[in-house]
Amino acid sequence: MRKVEWHFWTLGQYRQEEQWLNKKAEEGWALISAFAVRYEFEPCTPGEYTYKIMFTDYMPGTEGRQNFESFLAENGIEEVGRYHRWAYYRKKNDGTPFELFNSTAEELKHANKIKSLASMVMTIITICLVIELICFLHNPLILLPALIIVATGFAFVAKVHSDCVKLVKELERENRLFE
Repeated sequence: MRKVEWHFWTLGQYRQEEQWLNKKAEEGWALISAFAVRYEFEPCTPGEYTYKIMFTDYMPGTEGRQNFESFLAENGIEEVGRYHRWAYYRKKNDGTPFELFNSTAEELKHANKIKSLASMVMTIITICLVIELICFLHNPLILLPALIIVATGFAFVAKVHSDCVKLVKELERENRLFE
């Protein structure tokens, strides 16, 4: 008996998303597919798997990605979902920690990549929003739907960026503790 759950997480909330997935595994539900906000689970032995999420350095289909996936497979790690460069991994619980990062400093670099992506998208949407506002002043009735769409996109990306900034600050504090 499989079940599907819908849940929204921003890129900057991947630690919370991992905790949620690992709690589901502790309850006996193994993630078998993830795409955007859709998660599919099947029954498993409680605690059978541990999950991690990563924004990978490699584009799908590239040699670097294939090498990375081979490295993961050699270490008993399988990919159970992917959304472009955003990937969901699991490993059978064997009593050893499952970490994708060797240190807090490495995870901080990862979080900064996500934050940079969010900043870039936010800048592009801000430019679009300004253009839409200028056009809206000249022809308000026709451009109102486009303005609403761009404004909504801006609000979404602002939330993603805010979550990324919080994550980076948290990781910077952790990194200072371990230095």
